[in-house]
Amino acid sequence: MNDSTIQALRGELTSLAQRRGLLAEQVAVRIKPLSVKQAIGTPERDDFPLQKGKERIIEASFKGGVGQAFTDAFRDFESDVAGLLALDLTDPFNAAAFVAAANAIAAHLGLARQTIHCRDKEPTLCAPKLVEYLRRRHPGARRVTLVGLQPAMAAALAPHYELAILDMDPDNIGRTVAGATVGHGGRDLERLAAWADVLAATGSTLANNSIEAVRAAAGPRPVIFFGVTIAGAAELLGLERFCPLGH
Repeated sequence: MNDSTIQALRGELTSLAQRRGLLAEQVAVRIKPLSVKQAIGTPERDDFPLQKGKERIIEASFKGGVGQAFTDAFRDFESDVAGLLALDLTDPFNAAAFVAAANAIAAHLGLARQTIHCRDKEPTLCAPKLVEYLRRRHPGARRVTLVGLQPAMAAALAPHYELAILDMDPDNIGRTVAGATVGHGGRDLERLAAWADVLAATGSTLANNSIEAVRAAAGPRPVIFFGVTIAGAAELLGLERFCPLGH
């Protein structure tokens, strides 16, 4: 990969904006952090990462298109498209704002779907669908490494696959979840990526600048990115994505 994934997304988005005349329109991209209830409603489980309060969903709107991204850096933000494309993407908030806005722009243009997080019962219903997806798309897989702890997904995967889990939250590292000890998302990444047949990684890796390490560690192994954060990038850059119940 010559360009980082987020820089490649910027390049694609810049080309799109130029072709569609969006740079000259000076249309505001507004970003606001959502509360847990606004983001996912009242799910049946109480162990989704958002409910711990360390991350929030920020939401961008652009000419009727809506995009979201998970981040632990949040504030209100407003920019035109040209300003958005010029952001310093090494800044954590700028990266998350850019990704959310890219999703909103891609949704407006009809290039990305399921850019809004599922709600209420849907997050719990999503997890078993990942097993169905893996069986259909990767029938030979026996070992799955989950990058980014999602307890519902871990519980759904464990009866059917050998499971490894990685996370960056110190509160999660070392815990046993669905029979697997949660490894360190940095130190243990290469080892547990090499162990796996397939990786299922949170799309939040795009916004928190860890996606390059995940893709590099995976090597030839397929990586399925899940969730709303990576909606636009998945479509524009051809990344495999799982998000069956997004809106």
